[in-house]
Formats: sequence, C-alpha cells, structure tokens
Amino acid sequence: MKKRIITMALAVIMLLAVLTGCGDNASNPGNDTPTTQVVKLSVGTGAVGGSVYTTGSGWANVMNNVLAGRYELTAEQTGGTVANVSLIETGEVEIGIVATDILYGAYTGTASWANGVKYQKPLAMFTCDMPSLCPFTLEGSGITTLHDLDGKRVGLGPKGSSIDSVFGVIFEEMGITPSMIHNDTWSATITALQDGVIDAIVVQSPAPWPSLTELEATQTVSMIQMTDDELATIKKLYPFYSDSVIPAGTYKANADFEIKTLCQWSVMAASADVSEQVVYDLLDATFSNYDDLAVINNALKLAVPENAAKVGLKWHPGAEKWYTEHGITLQTPGEGFAPMA
Repeated sequence: MKKRIITMALAVIMLLAVLTGCGDNASNPGNDTPTTQVVKLSVGTGAVGGSVYTTGSGWANVMNNVLAGRYELTAEQTGGTVANVSLIETGEVEIGIVATDILYGAYTGTASWANGVKYQKPLAMFTCDMPSLCPFTLEGSGITTLHDLDGKRVGLGPKGSSIDSVFGVIFEEMGITPSMIHNDTWSATITALQDGVIDAIVVQSPAPWPSLTELEATQTVSMIQMTDDELATIKKLYPFYSDSVIPAGTYKANADFEIKTLCQWSVMAASADVSEQVVYDLLDATFSNYDDLAVINNALKLAVPENAAKVGLKWHPGAEKWYTEHGITLQTPGEGFAPMA
C-alpha cells in the first residue's frame, strides 16, 4: 500500500511539472527564441498638397522599408506644425515635422496658441528642410509689397500651420489688416486664388513649391517682393529667420531676377517619451539611406548630419548620442533655443 501511495505521489508531481512547463510556454511562447515586437509610431505631417505632408509621408515610407519588422510608421495628415507640436505634447503622435518658429513659441510659452504653457516634450531629431517665405498674387492685382495686402483677402493655408501663426503676428506688427484671412488646405487655397475668392497667398516652403509651379501652367503669377524694412521687421520679431533668396528662374514669375526673402529650419521632432534607442535607430536609418530620401523632394536633400550643427535646439537624447558618436557638435540652446547660425 505504502509503495502504491509513493508511486501515485511521484506521478502527481511529474504531472504537475509537465503542466507547469506547458503553462510557462503558453504565457511566454518561444522561450528559447523571443519574438521581436514591432514598434508603432505616428508621424504628424501637414495638409495634403503641402511640402510638410510630402516630406513626412515620404520619410515614413522609407523608414518602413528599411526597418520592416522592427518599426511601423504611419504618416498622419494634420493641420501643420502648430498642430504637430501640440499633438506631440499631448501624446497623440510620437513624431512630427515642426518649424523652428513654432518650437520657439512652444518652449517659451510665448505663442498665442500656447496660452503661456511651456511645452516640454517635442525634441529635435534632425533638420529636414529650410522653407522660405514666398508671397504671391495673380497678374493685375496691383499688389507688389506686403503692405499692399492691407484690406485684401489673404490665403495662409491650413489653420494652425506655421505661416498662419507667424503672419497673424507680422500683419499686426506692420499695421496690415487684411479684409479676410482664408484658411484651408493648400490645394483649396490655390483654387480660391484662381477663382477670385482671395487676392494673394503667403506660403512658406522650400523652392520651388510644386503647387505654385502647377498654378503657373494656367495662370500668370506675380511675386510680392518684401521691402528691406518689411524683412527687417520680420527678423526683429522672429530672430530664427535668416536672409535668403529665391534664385532667378525658380518660377516663371521670377525668370530673370532673384527674390529677397527669409528662411528658417524645419526639423523632425520626437516626443521625450520616445526611447533613446528608437530615436537612435531612426536617425541611423535616415542618414544611411540619404539617397532614397533625397529623391522624394528638395526638403529631404537637407537631411544630412552636418546641418544639425547649424541650429541650436533642444535635442532628443537619442539624437544627441548619435551625433556625438559621429563627431557632430551640437549648439547649446539658450532660452527656447539659439538663433540659427
């Protein structure tokens, strides 16, 4: 009897051991070879038809091809860089394209949309384009300078875009009061100009802007050239703007003369909540696949490591690690960040 009891007890112990082993395998399948979890990230871009959307969606596609099985990036259509910086702060997207003027307003809490709140989460990864200001109208409008926009109907693209935010302040500072500010997608804004709904458009984009080039196929465009005083006023308001030119021949409207303007950097920013390793991996993939990115648009031709040293920003720790390892010295930002070098 005792021998039978011992035998039964041993059988029970062996059965429990088997069941326990099966339980471990069920809760952690493939113990010997752990599966790799795909990291999913949302990328805030802009309105369809604008350079920000093309840049963001193009970059996301290249990352998905290069990092397939490890990362999955989804390009989200948004209201633009103001929307992107807010979406990063609230955690609704992990990554987004943001202009330096918007980052300045976010970090310092001085932008009207920030309501005095100093944003903490948007941190720079890499420079991705250098958009310039480009005001224009149709031939015969009589508009030649920014001050001629007083009393006129002006298209500034999507509500919350960088240009919409900046030019509200610029117009007020210059004493310019448009009769209407038209906010819509860039493609709809172009249509509004063609249909006579608005008198002029102010865009901020790397040149040539495809939507303007397409417009010139059917309309005669006139460039609105900013005066030296107007350019100086904008730089005083926003020190991150630098002098620039749109080269002669960029558009039919400036076939034989260059246009004095201002430009600033836009950057791909990541949330502080995104891990250092994820940002490091994305930077490594970005700079290792420059040729694939450069053919997407002119903006991504500026996605090179050396450009990071030209603008003082708050950088993500994963970005700082990558640049340090590759011999790139980043500027130390002041309050908000340092002006562009």
